[in-house]
Amino acid sequence: MVLGRIRKQIGHQNWFGVSVDLVILILGVFLGIQVSNWNQDRLDRAQGKEYRDQLYLDLEANQRDLAFRVHYDGQLLAHAEAALAALDGPAADRPGDFIISAYEASNHIPQPVRRSTYDEVQASGMANFIGDRMLKEHIANYYVGMATMQRLFDNVPAYRDIIRSALPYEVQTQVLKDCPEVLETDEYGSVTPKLADNCRSTLDSLLAQRVAAQLRAIPNLRQALNAVAVDLNQKIWNERKLSEEAERLKQQIRAAAQ
Repeated sequence: MVLGRIRKQIGHQNWFGVSVDLVILILGVFLGIQVSNWNQDRLDRAQGKEYRDQLYLDLEANQRDLAFRVHYDGQLLAHAEAALAALDGPAADRPGDFIISAYEASNHIPQPVRRSTYDEVQASGMANFIGDRMLKEHIANYYVGMATMQRLFDNVPAYRDIIRSALPYEVQTQVLKDCPEVLETDEYGSVTPKLADNCRSTLDSLLAQRVAAQLRAIPNLRQALNAVAVDLNQKIWNERKLSEEAERLKQQIRAAAQ
């Protein structure tokens, strides 16, 4: 419509009218772009808030997961310490319980700590809309720390293969019956394994003595068990530390929402 008027004004050589219509046209284009930019900015801020809210939920999930890890790895550490203590005692002293502790100390948590929302934010290019510079820095640093700790969490000591290769299959089967590990699903749908807190061996005493003697004869068993205990101690310390960082980040996200 405006372009039609401009052509008509040019035909009549009405340069003033042409100028006015050009100003109207340029202003209309400018306002249209501004409205479009404003609307996109509004959508980006809304998406940023949605991501921020989801990051908060992920942090809560991280804390639940880390609390599980602290408890589970604490159980494994107790078994490793019990097996080390048994190595210092008489070979005939409760060999079945020594076998259980030696086996349970070889367990491992295979699942990673959740970070799906942050990875989605990075992939979508929406990081600039989740908060101010300080909040973005704290979020990025938290996930850098998580990635570093994940390498420790993923570490499987050589002891696992050593003990599970040496322990007869039927004995391992009985250990799993005497000290069962169950999978539990919480209200959020997260599945985690749990060990029995009190385990007592029901292995035949002669079989237990023979198998325990075989385990004790494994070269460098004490050193391998010691490495497991050190690894579990490091994991538990880092799990608690990461949970503390998650709590601090949650508080910063809450503050950003106010």
